[in-house]
Amino acid sequence: MHPEWQRIANEFIQATSYRVGELKKGWASRYDFSKRPPTYMRYDEAFVRVPLGQPDFPAPTNMWEVLANRRSKRNFLDVPMTKNELNLLLWGTQGITADMGDYQLRTTPSAGALYPIETYLLINNVEGLEKGLYHLDVENWCLEGLKQEDTAEVAYLLTEEQEMTRRAAVNFVWTAVVDRTKDKYRERAYRYIWWDVGHVAQNLHLVGNGLGLGVSTIGHWMDQDMNDYLGIDGSSHLSVLMASVGKIAGGHWLKDRRPETVEVGKSQFRRPDKKF
Repeated sequence: MHPEWQRIANEFIQATSYRVGELKKGWASRYDFSKRPPTYMRYDEAFVRVPLGQPDFPAPTNMWEVLANRRSKRNFLDVPMTKNELNLLLWGTQGITADMGDYQLRTTPSAGALYPIETYLLINNVEGLEKGLYHLDVENWCLEGLKQEDTAEVAYLLTEEQEMTRRAAVNFVWTAVVDRTKDKYRERAYRYIWWDVGHVAQNLHLVGNGLGLGVSTIGHWMDQDMNDYLGIDGSSHLSVLMASVGKIAGGHWLKDRRPETVEVGKSQFRRPDKKF
C-alpha cells in the first residue's frame, strides 16, 4: 500500500471537483465526435474469432421479481454455461441497441456515449469454447481468442485465492480505455470510468440473475498483475472491475450464496478454515 494513499485520494477528489463558475459554460457540448479516439478495439493477432450473432432471447422475466431476488451467488457447480447464456450476458452489458450515426448506443449508459469499458473473459467452462483469455469485439460482435490456456488458476492467483474464481464458468475482467472519456471530459474522466463500469456490472447481475445464473462482483484483485496478464499498460488502459459467473443449484439463495458453509441453528456461517 502506498504510504501516502490518503493524501493522494484527497487530492484526487479536490482536483476533479467543480465549483459554479469555474468551467466555461457549454464547453462539453462543443465536443467533436469526428475527432474522438477510436470507440472500438480489436486484436489482429487473435488466434480465433468466435462470431456470437444475435442472442436467442428467452421469455421475458418480471423485472420487479429480478430486482427483489437479486443476490450475489458464488456457489458454482461444475456444469458448463451455454454459449447462448454467455452471449446474453455480453449483450446485456455491452450490446449495441441503436445507431446514431456518429456514435452507437448500448444496453448500458455511458458518460457522453463514449463507452470506455472493454470486456475480457477468462473462460473456464463454456460449451463450444476452448479455455482461455478472450476479448469482446463489440463492433463485430465476436470473441477474440488471445490465450488458449486454463485460466482458472490465473484468476484464483490474481484475486488472492478467492475460491469462486476457479469454480466460475467465466470470470469477467472489465478495463477502461481512459482517453475515450478523457478526450472530452478531461480530469472528470477519472470519475466517469468507474461509474460506467458500475452500470455494466449491475446489468451483469440483473441479466445473470434473470437467467438463473450465479453472479458475484470482485473488487479485490491484483491490478498490476492483471494489467500485465491482459497486456495493457495500467495507465491509459487499466483493469477497473471483475466478476465471476457460473451455474448454481437454484435453491434457496443462502445455499447458492457461497461454497463450504455449515448450518448453525437457522443461520449459515462460513467455515473458519476457508479463505472464501
